[in-house]
Amino acid sequence: MPKALRDDETEAFRARIGEAAARLYVEEGPAAVTMRRIAAELGCGTMTPYRYFANKDDIITAVRTRGLHEFSAALEQALASPGDGRMRSRAVRDAYIAFARAHTATYRLMFEFPEQNRDNPAYREAHERMWQTIAAHVDVMIAEGVVKADAVILGHQIWAALHGAVMLEIAGLLPPGYDAASLHTRTAGTLFDAAHPKPDRH
Repeated sequence: MPKALRDDETEAFRARIGEAAARLYVEEGPAAVTMRRIAAELGCGTMTPYRYFANKDDIITAVRTRGLHEFSAALEQALASPGDGRMRSRAVRDAYIAFARAHTATYRLMFEFPEQNRDNPAYREAHERMWQTIAAHVDVMIAEGVVKADAVILGHQIWAALHGAVMLEIAGLLPPGYDAASLHTRTAGTLFDAAHPKPDRH
């Protein structure tokens, strides 16, 4: 009879299952994600993953949900760092890039593939938290008067540029001497300059 796992051991093994599934999904495609293949990747019995998840769709939903919460938490912590709005925005950028580098398969699964989890309440909650986090640093700069813009739109512009830079870095397609942070600094600077409040000429 298998030994009962403590709660922390259960969560750790669920995370390992998720990591294996995410890696298979982004490297080989959705068809590669089977309970048998995941078990082989983890070196466990074929039926073991069923003790933690009902099926592969549950695994993918759990990976995305957990990933979104961890991603949001990293950005929220960065936004809470000391400094003015621009400094805190750079901290958010750095946390974003660090997450993508450390959890590349999960990052790609979260943002590169079509969503199939919107009916899941836990996923919807994680997704909403992520949306709020993406624009939070822009809200800070608007409050400071550094930029004048729609926080959601500017937040998405910055996000689109950062995601593009991250994916180019992952693919090894950035120009020599650039990484995701240095490329995004130039792009974000242009966006911030365009959103800088203009002096009243009247």
